[in-house]
Amino acid sequence: MANPKPHLFSLSFLSLLLLPHFPTVSLAQTLFVFGDGLYDAGNKQFVSSNRVDASFPPYGMTVGEPTGRWSDGRIVPDYLASFMGVPHIPPILNGTADFSHGANFAIADATVLGSPPETLTFSQQVIKFSDNKNKWSAQARSEAVYLFYIGSDDYLKFAKNNPNPSDDQKQAFVDRVITAIEAELKVIYGTGGRKFALHNLAPLGCLPAVKQANGNVQECVKLPSEMAELHNKKLLQLLVELSRQLSGFQYSFYDFFSSIKDRVIKSKTYTFETGMAACCGTGSVNGTSCSTNNVCSKPDDYLFFDGKHLTQEGNLQVGHLMWGADPVVVGPNNLRELLFLPLNTTVMLADIEEAMAAMSPKQNKIESLYDIKMMESEMENQWLYQVGKAVSFLI
Repeated sequence: MANPKPHLFSLSFLSLLLLPHFPTVSLAQTLFVFGDGLYDAGNKQFVSSNRVDASFPPYGMTVGEPTGRWSDGRIVPDYLASFMGVPHIPPILNGTADFSHGANFAIADATVLGSPPETLTFSQQVIKFSDNKNKWSAQARSEAVYLFYIGSDDYLKFAKNNPNPSDDQKQAFVDRVITAIEAELKVIYGTGGRKFALHNLAPLGCLPAVKQANGNVQECVKLPSEMAELHNKKLLQLLVELSRQLSGFQYSFYDFFSSIKDRVIKSKTYTFETGMAACCGTGSVNGTSCSTNNVCSKPDDYLFFDGKHLTQEGNLQVGHLMWGADPVVVGPNNLRELLFLPLNTTVMLADIEEAMAAMSPKQNKIESLYDIKMMESEMENQWLYQVGKAVSFLI
């Protein structure tokens, strides 16, 4: 079952076109990306005075050259841009790039709180966006998709510095992070942003680098993953609240946590030989020091390329799920549906928290039906068909 929701999407698409304000339906041609190394398209190399590993082999080995991306090839924003029908979005710090379809502000080592050296915090990324917003028209900014993944390094640092925190300390830290994220989302909303795509944090204790550092490579480390779970619950609550507070606020929320956890535990189900060790690195699970001297020959067999970042194949699967998966994986809209949602429409689901809370036991069944390779061609055909219907209807 390559695409589990073709009929549901057709109905959703048709219902959107039949809304009283259907002339406002538009296909976003602009993508803005914010986050950390998972989404960094090359910004790190422009701010670091030290060697940036992602700018050297074996990074980029699958696409033939290093591009500053922390992977063997493409990353999630690259795939989402392709699905949208626009070029890959360039890093904002590349002054000679073409930013006509958006910009990537994400950078390795970025955090929500604090101010680590040689990076941009989430707040600084949003400031950079605000400083450059006139590169795009008000209409382009309002129709654009705003993509986010941020917070991993905040919780990894917290867990390292607080090995035995109390429940109150955990919750207080999560509240600080969420409050800061809320402030920045509202800044972007204030500049005209309406379409927000977020995915929750990975099970941080399952990252090869984290397991190796804690000396227990067979099991995921409890505290980092627990902090991620607390964050993920609060992040979803925040999005529900913003959809009620802010007129026209639309969002897509993807359960990255469950997707990665499933692929670590049941790798072969998702076409990987292993989700425990990284393709590149040294140590018990290749958690550190990725170089040409210690890289695997087939990155597609691995979920992780290095100790913290996914392979191109891992990014491809995540991109497909964000783009077109069922509500048990991403909701209340997947990204494809978010593109077609009229700007003056707000989707508010009173039971979205309960629906997402029930996601994990269902996701195993749903995702096991995916044949990612077949999804590529079928989703492309479905997308072109729906675009053709939209254009003919509006004409």
